[in-house]
Amino acid sequence: MVRYKNRYFTAEIIPLDSTTQPLNLKTYDIVTSILNVTEQIHGEFGAAAIKNGLEVKYCNQSTQIAVIRCRHGPHRLLASSLPFLSTISKRKVQLQSIYTGATMVKCFKFLKKFHQEKINEALKTCKTEQEKNNVMEIMSKTNYEI
Repeated sequence: MVRYKNRYFTAEIIPLDSTTQPLNLKTYDIVTSILNVTEQIHGEFGAAAIKNGLEVKYCNQSTQIAVIRCRHGPHRLLASSLPFLSTISKRKVQLQSIYTGATMVKCFKFLKKFHQEKINEALKTCKTEQEKNNVMEIMSKTNYEI
């Protein structure tokens, strides 16, 4: 039996279009967009190399954060093509890679710390109690279960 090593990319998906409708993230759309951009940059070899182990393991609608799994080795091809991802399901986005880890547990530990910093940053800018409650409600929707 062979053990396959994986790498997990934690990425923030930032919408660039000015529409007010929320960005509905579907794992299938993210995977197809990643495969398309990798094929544009690295050709058929790059797309075929990452396709075998590529999967979106975690995708949060409210925080717009995704954890993407890829095999160790071809993860370098994926890492070099992620900054060039510009559209997901016909919506203009910018994918900002914020962490690369070897396990999901490490990614979720990082996400917990990352979200705590974002909460503290957002609470400092809030002026009323209602704004603080709204921030806490949005951040309570994060789920770190594997």
